[in-house]
Amino acid sequence: MILESSLSSVGEAGFAIPGTRTYSRAFIPGDQEVAPCELTGTRRKVFLAFYGAIVVSAITGLAYTFYFNPLFGLTALVVGYCFDNLAFTCGHVGFHAEFIDSSEGKMKTLSHHAFIHHYRNIRVFHETWLETRMSYFVDPRTVVTAKSCVKFLAIALVFFPVIYFVHPVLGIAIYSAQAVPLLLQSTVHEWYHNPPNNRASFYSPPVYWFFTLLEKLSIASTRDHMVHHRHGLNDLDHVHKWLDLRLPFGELMPSLLWRKALSVYEPGESRMTEFARRGAPFKLFVGSRVLATVTIAAAYYWIARSH
Repeated sequence: MILESSLSSVGEAGFAIPGTRTYSRAFIPGDQEVAPCELTGTRRKVFLAFYGAIVVSAITGLAYTFYFNPLFGLTALVVGYCFDNLAFTCGHVGFHAEFIDSSEGKMKTLSHHAFIHHYRNIRVFHETWLETRMSYFVDPRTVVTAKSCVKFLAIALVFFPVIYFVHPVLGIAIYSAQAVPLLLQSTVHEWYHNPPNNRASFYSPPVYWFFTLLEKLSIASTRDHMVHHRHGLNDLDHVHKWLDLRLPFGELMPSLLWRKALSVYEPGESRMTEFARRGAPFKLFVGSRVLATVTIAAAYYWIARSH
């Protein structure tokens, strides 16, 4: 069945033409425009310090892993990069599901900023760079929630026993090899939509030249990313190019997930969002993180421990 999306198929009374499926935010009850998250005062200083700690710990941790065993460090980084991209595409599908059937007030900071970025202000990522980057790790609007507490507890239950009972480098590798790609993801989309003539002054020289190198190596591509923005509010289902960074065959899984998400849509309900939060996208997101951790641990035993 071919799914068609067009606001023109919605009449003044809000009814769709028979035989078509209309993906429109007009059906969302109580949807109102919400301003992007902005940190100010002490909260901004705290989050800035938190972000700095993540950057420093991730980079120094990865450097130590390479120092401990270069082959293990490289393996861990490649594994972290691949699985992070898979997890990213699952979350990305979830965002676009929310864009179709979830009100702005129910969106978390990252998905809400992504919504604003797509359909209202494409510059919002670099205009609220701290809030957006931090939302990849913890939601600045609601830092302490039951879900976030469970998340950090799960990380602690894996990280600290590994350091104590196995070897500190394994725990450091598991953290840094996944945190570094996540930092990369949180910045590259911002980079794509930051005007080229503004990048050199906006980013520090090491960051600017690093992302310039990624573009030269075709790991990142501003031009290719623009394909993802060829849709709008009139054709919310016509989404392509799910990856922000290059990963061979990485577009296959999110494309299949997106087709499934579209198939559960019902006007006025949040079935796509529920599918993304509880169905295959969420399960594959968690699975990607777990498999990355297990694979890095296996690499430690096969490579680092044997030397």
